[in-house]
Amino acid sequence: MKVNFNKDILGSAISTALSCVSTKSTIASAEGILLDCTGERAVIVGYDMEKGIRIEIDADIIEQGACVINAASLNSIIKLMPAAEVSIEVGPTWRAKISSGSSEFEINGMDPREYPTLPDISNRKGFNIKQKDLKNMITRTLFAVAQNDARATFNGALFRINGKKITTVGCDSFRLAVREKVCDLENTTDADGELDMSFIVPGRTLGEVVKLLNEPDETVSINVSRKQVIFRFENRDIVFFSRLIEGDYIDYERIIPKNSAIFVEIDTASFQGALERASVVTDEAAGKNQSSARCFFHDNKVEITSVSASGKVHDEIPTTQQGGEIEIGFNCRYLTDALRAAQCDTVRLSLSTPLISMIIEPSDADENDRFTFLVVPFRMLK
Repeated sequence: MKVNFNKDILGSAISTALSCVSTKSTIASAEGILLDCTGERAVIVGYDMEKGIRIEIDADIIEQGACVINAASLNSIIKLMPAAEVSIEVGPTWRAKISSGSSEFEINGMDPREYPTLPDISNRKGFNIKQKDLKNMITRTLFAVAQNDARATFNGALFRINGKKITTVGCDSFRLAVREKVCDLENTTDADGELDMSFIVPGRTLGEVVKLLNEPDETVSINVSRKQVIFRFENRDIVFFSRLIEGDYIDYERIIPKNSAIFVEIDTASFQGALERASVVTDEAAGKNQSSARCFFHDNKVEITSVSASGKVHDEIPTTQQGGEIEIGFNCRYLTDALRAAQCDTVRLSLSTPLISMIIEPSDADENDRFTFLVVPFRMLK
């Protein structure tokens, strides 16, 4: 194999593919990038057995072939090359010679037949959605997705599509995030039919997909099979694929409190800032992730207090309140994550008792474009 590349184009493709390369695998080839130059264009592939990415780029293919090269080494080498063009030549023993200008590297490659078998990504059934809409759906729910929960479904976000309405849900036992929006979805399964599907995408997958959603007005195609989801960025020749999480998602509508008695409207940034200040004062043994604050809602204001062995902080934020007073405690990070994801100037808080979850919604909720966040309080000691 002998191929000439534009350094910037190759470097960009490799750095993007790194997100899907395994860093600790018993299979050496899984820590590599598959460089497939057997067609008219070069194909860069990264795959960690859960998620993968396939990127097509232009290249001057002098001799066709394929090879697997350690991803970290290849990425470092390409970044350091001095010239605008990079040449990669691979011999019959899979040793790769990488040259640019007067610089030349030789590193061991691997037989592409040793690379993990890729899933079939030819499926085209699903829908098209604007990148800005998908990014908004993901960023407003991903914060609530668990990372290493024993319940597999909690480690992913639920997607429900009914007609033009898309709902995404994340839950980790301490928080719930529900995002609902009517979007301009194009049905690629049946142009005349109504979309009706649900699936659970791993949180790690969505964390990488959202990084690719940087062209707001372009569309991304989402294709779904029984065990796999595929995100196609046609205008950039990128295909991102991932296994789905199997199982039934929690009945999230059932756990949202229905009979709140206290309603508070508050400036989002002010509330978030006060909670971030409260998180500074925390017990060292607990750590920042466990910092907590008491919120006392009364007389059209909220008093936020945090006390620990290292100190104390007190803040007051004006509110507009209906109903009686209430004092309730929260993990600061759980609450600030939700407020950060709200992405609106003011939020409406719905509360019942100090032991029932607080609901966070936009003050100007629209039935066709809304979010509902739930944060579980902690039991306060007197």
